[in-house]
Amino acid sequence: MPLPKTFVPQKPFADFKWKWASLQCTERINDPVILLGVLFRMRKLELLNRGIRYSSPEFAQEMDELSRDVSDSIRINLSGRVGERNIIRNSSQYWRAVGLISNDRSGVITLTDFGRKVADREISQSEFAALTIQTFRLPNPQIQSNDECRLWLDSGLLLYPLRLILEILDRLANSNPEHGYITPEELTKIIIPLSGSKASIEDYANFLEWYRNNEIDISGWPNCTEGANDFRIAREYLIFLDNYGYTQKSQAVADRMHEKYVINFDVIDEIREIISSRPSENSLSIILDQLRRTDAASELERKRIRVMTQRPNQANFRHAVLNSCSRCIISNVSMPEVLEAAHIKPFKYNGEDTAANGFAMRADIHTLFDSGHLRISPEGVVELSSRARMDYGASIPPRVAIPNHINRDFLKWRWDNYNGF
Repeated sequence: MPLPKTFVPQKPFADFKWKWASLQCTERINDPVILLGVLFRMRKLELLNRGIRYSSPEFAQEMDELSRDVSDSIRINLSGRVGERNIIRNSSQYWRAVGLISNDRSGVITLTDFGRKVADREISQSEFAALTIQTFRLPNPQIQSNDECRLWLDSGLLLYPLRLILEILDRLANSNPEHGYITPEELTKIIIPLSGSKASIEDYANFLEWYRNNEIDISGWPNCTEGANDFRIAREYLIFLDNYGYTQKSQAVADRMHEKYVINFDVIDEIREIISSRPSENSLSIILDQLRRTDAASELERKRIRVMTQRPNQANFRHAVLNSCSRCIISNVSMPEVLEAAHIKPFKYNGEDTAANGFAMRADIHTLFDSGHLRISPEGVVELSSRARMDYGASIPPRVAIPNHINRDFLKWRWDNYNGF
Protein backbone atom coordinates (compact mmCIF):
# COMPACT_ATOMS: atom_id res chain seq x y z
CA MET A 1 0.00 0.00 0.00
CA PRO A 2 1.63 3.31 -1.06
CA LEU A 3 2.22 5.91 1.64
CA PRO A 4 -0.24 8.84 1.57
CA LYS A 5 0.78 12.43 0.88
CA THR A 6 0.17 13.25 4.52
CA PHE A 7 2.76 10.75 5.74
CA VAL A 8 5.53 12.27 7.88
CA PRO A 9 8.60 10.06 8.36
CA GLN A 10 10.30 9.81 11.74
CA LYS A 11 13.94 9.17 12.52
CA PRO A 12 14.42 5.58 13.69
CA PHE A 13 17.00 6.92 16.16
CA ALA A 14 18.29 10.38 17.03
CA ASP A 15 21.45 10.47 14.91
CA PHE A 16 20.07 8.73 11.82
CA LYS A 17 21.98 9.81 8.69
CA TRP A 18 23.76 8.36 5.67
CA LYS A 19 27.49 8.21 6.25
CA TRP A 20 29.98 7.86 3.43
CA ALA A 21 33.23 9.66 4.09
CA SER A 22 35.06 11.22 6.99
CA LEU A 23 34.25 14.54 8.59
CA GLN A 24 37.24 16.04 6.78
CA CYS A 25 35.51 15.29 3.49
CA THR A 26 36.39 16.68 0.10
CA GLU A 27 34.47 15.41 -2.88
CA ARG A 28 37.64 15.56 -5.00
CA ILE A 29 38.91 12.42 -3.22
CA ASN A 30 35.91 10.61 -4.71
CA ASP A 31 37.29 11.14 -8.24
CA PRO A 32 38.61 7.79 -9.55
CA VAL A 33 42.03 9.26 -10.34
CA ILE A 34 42.39 10.22 -6.66
CA LEU A 35 40.50 7.38 -4.96
CA LEU A 36 42.18 4.69 -7.09
CA GLY A 37 45.37 6.66 -7.78
CA VAL A 38 46.15 6.78 -4.06
CA LEU A 39 45.33 3.06 -3.90
CA PHE A 40 47.76 2.23 -6.73
CA ARG A 41 50.51 4.05 -4.87
CA MET A 42 49.65 2.33 -1.58
CA ARG A 43 49.98 -0.98 -3.38
CA LYS A 44 53.34 0.03 -4.87
CA LEU A 45 54.67 0.70 -1.35
CA GLU A 46 53.02 -2.37 0.15
CA LEU A 47 54.82 -4.53 -2.41
CA LEU A 48 58.14 -2.86 -1.56
CA ASN A 49 57.79 -3.41 2.17
CA ARG A 50 54.81 -4.59 4.20
CA GLY A 51 55.85 -2.31 7.09
CA ILE A 52 55.71 1.10 5.36
CA ARG A 53 53.45 3.54 7.20
CA TYR A 54 51.08 6.20 5.91
CA SER A 55 53.14 8.75 7.85
CA SER A 56 56.38 7.68 6.12
CA PRO A 57 58.52 9.82 3.77
CA GLU A 58 57.92 7.20 1.06
CA PHE A 59 54.15 7.73 1.19
CA ALA A 60 54.65 11.51 1.32
CA GLN A 61 56.71 11.32 -1.87
CA GLU A 62 54.00 9.32 -3.63
CA MET A 63 51.34 11.85 -2.59
CA ASP A 64 53.55 14.71 -3.76
CA GLU A 65 53.95 13.05 -7.17
CA LEU A 66 50.22 12.38 -7.45
CA SER A 67 49.47 16.02 -6.54
CA ARG A 68 51.76 17.20 -9.33
CA ASP A 69 50.24 14.73 -11.78
CA VAL A 70 46.69 15.96 -11.22
CA SER A 71 47.39 19.65 -10.61
CA ASP A 72 46.14 20.65 -14.07
CA SER A 73 42.80 18.86 -13.74
CA ILE A 74 41.85 18.27 -10.07
CA ARG A 75 42.36 20.92 -7.41
CA ILE A 76 43.52 18.97 -4.39
CA ASN A 77 46.65 19.34 -2.27
CA LEU A 78 47.70 15.81 -1.37
CA SER A 79 51.29 16.93 -0.81
CA GLY A 80 50.10 19.02 2.13
CA ARG A 81 48.41 16.04 3.81
CA VAL A 82 51.39 13.88 4.70
CA GLY A 83 53.45 12.97 7.74
CA GLU A 84 51.60 12.48 11.01
CA ARG A 85 48.56 14.34 9.64
CA ASN A 86 48.45 12.35 6.43
CA ILE A 87 45.44 11.94 4.18
CA ILE A 88 44.68 8.42 5.44
CA ARG A 89 44.64 9.51 9.07
CA ASN A 90 42.11 12.21 8.25
CA SER A 91 40.15 10.70 5.34
CA SER A 92 40.73 6.95 5.47
CA GLN A 93 37.00 6.27 5.46
CA TYR A 94 36.88 6.94 1.72
CA TRP A 95 38.99 3.85 1.11
CA ARG A 96 37.59 1.83 4.02
CA ALA A 97 33.98 2.53 3.08
CA VAL A 98 34.38 0.79 -0.27
CA GLY A 99 36.50 -2.05 1.11
CA LEU A 100 39.87 -1.09 -0.39
CA ILE A 101 42.01 -0.79 2.72
CA SER A 102 42.06 -2.65 6.01
CA ASN A 103 40.32 -1.41 9.14
CA ASP A 104 43.65 -1.89 10.93
CA ARG A 105 44.47 1.32 12.85
CA SER A 106 48.21 0.65 13.24
CA GLY A 107 49.12 3.18 10.56
CA VAL A 108 50.82 0.56 8.39
CA ILE A 109 49.78 0.53 4.71
CA THR A 110 47.52 -2.52 4.46
CA LEU A 111 45.17 -3.16 1.55
CA THR A 112 42.35 -5.69 1.64
CA ASP A 113 42.41 -8.63 -0.77
CA PHE A 114 39.77 -6.77 -2.78
CA GLY A 115 41.87 -3.60 -2.73
CA ARG A 116 44.90 -5.51 -4.00
CA LYS A 117 42.92 -6.94 -6.90
CA VAL A 118 41.71 -3.47 -7.86
CA ALA A 119 45.22 -2.03 -7.49
CA ASP A 120 46.72 -4.87 -9.54
CA ARG A 121 44.13 -4.18 -12.29
CA GLU A 122 42.60 -7.64 -11.90
CA ILE A 123 39.29 -5.85 -11.32
CA SER A 124 38.53 -3.08 -13.81
CA GLN A 125 37.38 0.35 -12.77
CA SER A 126 33.89 -0.34 -14.13
CA GLU A 127 33.74 -3.62 -12.21
CA PHE A 128 34.89 -1.85 -9.04
CA ALA A 129 32.08 0.69 -9.39
CA ALA A 130 29.45 -1.97 -10.15
CA LEU A 131 30.56 -4.10 -7.20
CA THR A 132 30.45 -1.07 -4.91
CA ILE A 133 26.92 -0.26 -6.07
CA GLN A 134 25.81 -3.84 -5.45
CA THR A 135 27.51 -4.33 -2.07
CA PHE A 136 27.95 -0.98 -0.28
CA ARG A 137 25.51 -0.95 2.58
CA LEU A 138 24.46 0.87 5.73
CA PRO A 139 25.16 0.08 8.47
CA ASN A 140 28.80 -0.29 7.48
CA PRO A 141 31.26 -1.38 10.19
CA GLN A 142 34.13 0.06 8.14
CA ILE A 143 32.87 3.62 8.71
CA GLN A 144 30.49 3.32 11.68
CA SER A 145 31.07 2.30 15.26
CA ASN A 146 29.64 -0.91 16.71
CA ASP A 147 27.10 1.16 18.65
CA GLU A 148 25.95 2.95 15.48
CA CYS A 149 25.63 -0.33 13.59
CA ARG A 150 23.58 -1.78 16.43
CA LEU A 151 21.15 1.16 16.27
CA TRP A 152 20.54 0.46 12.58
CA LEU A 153 20.09 -3.26 13.05
CA ASP A 154 17.89 -2.87 16.13
CA SER A 155 15.65 -0.64 14.00
CA GLY A 156 15.46 -3.36 11.33
CA LEU A 157 17.30 -1.20 8.79
CA LEU A 158 19.67 -2.47 6.11
CA LEU A 159 20.13 -0.14 3.14
CA TYR A 160 22.12 -0.27 -0.09
CA PRO A 161 22.19 3.49 -0.79
CA LEU A 162 23.86 3.54 -4.24
CA ARG A 163 21.62 0.77 -5.51
CA LEU A 164 18.60 2.54 -3.98
CA ILE A 165 19.41 5.84 -5.72
CA LEU A 166 19.67 4.09 -9.09
CA GLU A 167 16.42 2.19 -8.50
CA ILE A 168 14.66 5.49 -7.75
CA LEU A 169 16.20 7.16 -10.81
CA ASP A 170 15.13 4.25 -13.01
CA ARG A 171 11.58 4.41 -11.63
CA LEU A 172 11.38 8.16 -12.22
CA ALA A 173 12.83 7.87 -15.75
CA ASN A 174 10.50 5.02 -16.61
CA SER A 175 7.49 7.19 -15.74
CA ASN A 176 8.84 10.29 -17.47
CA PRO A 177 12.37 10.51 -18.96
CA GLU A 178 12.51 14.22 -18.14
CA HIS A 179 12.06 13.38 -14.45
CA GLY A 180 14.94 10.88 -14.29
CA TYR A 181 17.11 12.97 -12.00
CA ILE A 182 17.78 13.59 -8.32
CA THR A 183 19.19 16.73 -6.70
CA PRO A 184 21.25 16.80 -3.49
CA GLU A 185 18.36 18.71 -1.90
CA GLU A 186 15.93 15.91 -2.78
CA LEU A 187 18.36 13.27 -1.53
CA THR A 188 18.77 14.92 1.86
CA LYS A 189 15.23 16.25 2.37
CA ILE A 190 13.14 13.43 0.85
CA ILE A 191 15.07 10.22 0.19
CA ILE A 192 17.16 9.93 3.35
CA PRO A 193 14.26 10.73 5.74
CA LEU A 194 12.05 8.20 3.91
CA SER A 195 14.78 5.55 4.06
CA GLY A 196 14.40 5.41 7.83
CA SER A 197 10.76 4.40 7.35
CA LYS A 198 11.41 1.42 5.04
CA ALA A 199 9.66 3.13 2.12
CA SER A 200 9.13 1.35 -1.20
CA ILE A 201 10.59 2.51 -4.53
CA GLU A 202 7.08 3.65 -5.47
CA ASP A 203 6.93 5.77 -2.31
CA TYR A 204 10.25 7.49 -3.05
CA ALA A 205 9.14 8.27 -6.61
CA ASN A 206 5.73 9.51 -5.46
CA PHE A 207 7.11 11.85 -2.82
CA LEU A 208 9.74 13.24 -5.18
CA GLU A 209 7.06 14.00 -7.79
CA TRP A 210 4.79 15.55 -5.17
CA TYR A 211 7.67 17.65 -3.83
CA ARG A 212 8.56 18.88 -7.32
CA ASN A 213 4.92 19.79 -7.95
CA ASN A 214 4.59 21.59 -4.60
CA GLU A 215 1.87 19.14 -3.54
CA ILE A 216 3.32 18.32 -0.10
CA ASP A 217 4.60 20.25 2.88
CA ILE A 218 7.80 18.77 4.33
CA SER A 219 8.37 21.43 6.99
CA GLY A 220 7.59 18.83 9.65
CA TRP A 221 9.93 16.20 8.22
CA PRO A 222 13.09 15.28 10.17
CA ASN A 223 16.43 16.86 9.36
CA CYS A 224 18.95 14.06 8.65
CA THR A 225 21.82 16.41 7.80
CA GLU A 226 22.13 18.41 11.00
CA GLY A 227 25.94 18.27 11.23
CA ALA A 228 28.22 20.78 9.54
CA ASN A 229 29.39 18.28 6.91
CA ASP A 230 26.37 15.96 6.74
CA PHE A 231 25.03 17.48 3.51
CA ARG A 232 28.41 17.22 1.80
CA ILE A 233 28.82 13.63 2.94
CA ALA A 234 25.36 12.66 1.66
CA ARG A 235 26.14 14.32 -1.68
CA GLU A 236 29.13 11.97 -2.04
CA TYR A 237 26.72 9.21 -3.11
CA LEU A 238 25.60 11.25 -6.11
CA ILE A 239 29.18 12.27 -6.91
CA PHE A 240 30.28 8.62 -6.89
CA LEU A 241 27.57 7.65 -9.39
CA ASP A 242 28.48 10.62 -11.57
CA ASN A 243 32.22 9.88 -11.49
CA TYR A 244 31.68 6.32 -12.70
CA GLY A 245 29.22 7.17 -15.48
CA TYR A 246 25.90 6.10 -13.96
CA THR A 247 24.60 9.65 -13.88
CA GLN A 248 25.42 12.85 -15.71
CA LYS A 249 25.46 16.03 -13.68
CA SER A 250 23.59 18.94 -15.24
CA GLN A 251 25.28 22.22 -16.00
CA ALA A 252 26.42 24.29 -13.03
CA VAL A 253 23.66 25.92 -11.03
CA ALA A 254 23.65 28.64 -8.43
CA ASP A 255 24.19 26.23 -5.55
CA ARG A 256 25.02 22.57 -5.01
CA MET A 257 21.65 21.82 -3.46
CA HIS A 258 19.96 22.02 -6.86
CA GLU A 259 22.42 20.21 -9.13
CA LYS A 260 20.58 17.62 -11.21
CA TYR A 261 22.14 14.16 -11.36
CA VAL A 262 20.43 12.63 -14.40
CA ILE A 263 20.47 8.88 -15.02
CA ASN A 264 22.77 8.06 -17.95
CA PHE A 265 20.33 6.92 -20.62
CA ASP A 266 23.20 5.70 -22.82
CA VAL A 267 23.81 2.83 -20.38
CA ILE A 268 20.39 2.44 -18.79
CA ASP A 269 20.07 -1.23 -19.81
CA GLU A 270 23.38 -2.00 -18.09
CA ILE A 271 22.31 -0.03 -15.01
CA ARG A 272 19.13 -2.09 -14.82
CA GLU A 273 21.16 -5.30 -15.13
CA ILE A 274 23.51 -4.26 -12.32
CA ILE A 275 20.74 -3.29 -9.89
CA SER A 276 18.50 -6.23 -10.82
CA SER A 277 20.52 -8.74 -8.77
CA ARG A 278 19.34 -8.84 -5.20
CA PRO A 279 21.72 -7.96 -2.34
CA SER A 280 23.78 -10.97 -1.36
CA GLU A 281 25.88 -12.10 1.58
CA ASN A 282 28.15 -14.01 -0.81
CA SER A 283 31.86 -13.23 -0.99
CA LEU A 284 33.04 -10.51 -3.35
CA SER A 285 34.65 -13.13 -5.60
CA ILE A 286 31.30 -14.88 -6.07
CA ILE A 287 29.49 -11.58 -6.69
CA LEU A 288 32.23 -10.60 -9.18
CA ASP A 289 31.80 -13.90 -11.04
CA GLN A 290 28.05 -13.30 -11.21
CA LEU A 291 28.62 -9.74 -12.47
CA ARG A 292 31.00 -10.93 -15.17
CA ARG A 293 28.52 -13.53 -16.38
CA THR A 294 26.03 -10.73 -17.13
CA ASP A 295 28.59 -8.65 -19.11
CA ALA A 296 26.87 -5.56 -17.68
CA ALA A 297 30.05 -3.81 -16.46
CA SER A 298 32.02 -4.58 -19.63
CA GLU A 299 29.13 -3.44 -21.84
CA LEU A 300 28.86 -0.24 -19.80
CA GLU A 301 32.59 0.33 -20.43
CA ARG A 302 32.17 -0.25 -24.16
CA LYS A 303 29.21 2.09 -24.52
CA ARG A 304 30.89 4.88 -22.56
CA ILE A 305 33.99 4.60 -24.76
CA ARG A 306 31.83 4.83 -27.89
CA VAL A 307 30.11 7.95 -26.53
CA MET A 308 33.48 9.55 -25.75
CA THR A 309 34.67 8.99 -29.33
CA GLN A 310 31.72 11.05 -30.55
CA ARG A 311 32.89 14.32 -28.96
CA PRO A 312 32.66 17.35 -31.30
CA ASN A 313 36.47 17.60 -31.71
CA GLN A 314 37.05 13.86 -32.02
CA ALA A 315 37.19 13.98 -35.85
CA ASN A 316 40.02 16.56 -35.73
CA PHE A 317 41.82 14.54 -33.08
CA ARG A 318 41.52 11.37 -35.16
CA HIS A 319 42.84 13.17 -38.21
CA ALA A 320 45.88 14.46 -36.27
CA VAL A 321 46.65 11.05 -34.74
CA LEU A 322 46.28 8.99 -37.92
CA ASN A 323 48.29 11.52 -39.92
CA SER A 324 51.15 11.07 -37.46
CA CYS A 325 50.94 7.28 -37.35
CA SER A 326 48.53 5.37 -39.58
CA ARG A 327 48.94 1.95 -37.97
CA CYS A 328 47.58 0.48 -34.74
CA ILE A 329 50.30 0.78 -32.10
CA ILE A 330 49.56 -2.79 -30.94
CA SER A 331 48.32 -4.83 -33.93
CA ASN A 332 50.00 -2.88 -36.77
CA VAL A 333 46.68 -2.86 -38.67
CA SER A 334 46.44 0.06 -41.12
CA MET A 335 42.84 -0.15 -42.41
CA PRO A 336 41.32 3.26 -41.58
CA GLU A 337 37.87 1.66 -41.36
CA VAL A 338 38.83 -0.12 -38.12
CA LEU A 339 41.24 2.44 -36.66
CA GLU A 340 40.33 4.90 -33.92
CA ALA A 341 42.23 7.63 -32.09
CA ALA A 342 42.76 6.84 -28.42
CA HIS A 343 43.65 9.55 -25.92
CA ILE A 344 46.60 8.69 -23.69
CA LYS A 345 45.82 11.30 -21.05
CA PRO A 346 42.00 11.49 -21.06
CA PHE A 347 40.28 14.66 -22.20
CA LYS A 348 38.37 14.70 -18.88
CA TYR A 349 41.67 15.24 -17.06
CA ASN A 350 42.88 18.01 -19.35
CA GLY A 351 44.40 15.72 -21.94
CA GLU A 352 45.00 17.59 -25.16
CA ASP A 353 43.58 16.78 -28.60
CA THR A 354 46.97 16.48 -30.27
CA ALA A 355 48.98 13.73 -31.95
CA ALA A 356 51.39 13.80 -28.98
CA ASN A 357 48.54 12.56 -26.78
CA GLY A 358 47.10 9.84 -29.00
CA PHE A 359 47.61 6.36 -30.37
CA ALA A 360 46.03 4.92 -33.48
CA MET A 361 44.31 1.76 -32.28
CA ARG A 362 42.12 -0.93 -33.77
CA ALA A 363 38.61 -0.53 -32.33
CA ASP A 364 38.76 -3.55 -30.00
CA ILE A 365 42.28 -2.62 -28.83
CA HIS A 366 41.01 0.90 -28.12
CA THR A 367 38.28 -0.58 -25.91
CA LEU A 368 40.85 -2.64 -24.02
CA PHE A 369 43.04 0.44 -23.58
CA ASP A 370 40.28 2.77 -22.40
CA SER A 371 38.77 0.18 -20.03
CA GLY A 372 42.12 -0.47 -18.34
CA HIS A 373 42.55 -4.03 -19.62
CA LEU A 374 45.59 -3.02 -21.69
CA ARG A 375 48.31 -0.68 -20.44
CA ILE A 376 51.40 0.76 -22.13
CA SER A 377 54.33 2.05 -20.10
CA PRO A 378 56.48 5.02 -21.13
CA GLU A 379 59.13 2.47 -22.15
CA GLY A 380 56.68 0.59 -24.35
CA VAL A 381 56.00 -2.37 -22.05
CA VAL A 382 52.51 -3.77 -22.70
CA GLU A 383 50.53 -5.23 -19.81
CA LEU A 384 47.20 -7.07 -20.02
CA SER A 385 44.70 -7.79 -17.29
CA SER A 386 44.20 -11.47 -16.53
CA ARG A 387 40.86 -11.45 -18.38
CA ALA A 388 42.33 -9.81 -21.49
CA ARG A 389 45.30 -12.17 -21.36
CA MET A 390 42.98 -15.16 -21.74
CA ASP A 391 41.61 -13.92 -25.08
CA TYR A 392 44.39 -11.68 -26.40
CA GLY A 393 47.60 -12.98 -24.83
CA ALA A 394 48.87 -14.74 -27.94
CA SER A 395 48.21 -11.75 -30.22
CA ILE A 396 49.51 -8.87 -28.11
CA PRO A 397 53.25 -8.08 -28.22
CA PRO A 398 55.04 -7.71 -24.86
CA ARG A 399 56.60 -4.43 -26.01
CA VAL A 400 55.93 -1.80 -28.65
CA ALA A 401 58.07 0.99 -30.05
CA ILE A 402 56.75 4.34 -28.84
CA PRO A 403 56.78 6.84 -31.75
CA ASN A 404 59.02 9.85 -31.21
CA HIS A 405 56.15 12.32 -31.46
CA ILE A 406 54.35 10.81 -28.44
CA ASN A 407 54.71 12.74 -25.18
CA ARG A 408 55.99 10.18 -22.70
CA ASP A 409 54.88 12.35 -19.78
CA PHE A 410 51.29 11.58 -20.84
CA LEU A 411 52.10 7.86 -20.89
CA LYS A 412 53.63 8.08 -17.41
CA TRP A 413 50.57 9.97 -16.15
CA ARG A 414 48.28 7.22 -17.38
CA TRP A 415 50.53 4.38 -16.18
CA ASP A 416 50.75 5.83 -12.64
CA ASN A 417 47.25 7.20 -12.12
CA TYR A 418 44.59 5.82 -14.44
CA ASN A 419 42.67 2.59 -14.83
CA GLY A 420 40.13 3.38 -17.52
CA PHE A 421 36.49 4.42 -17.43
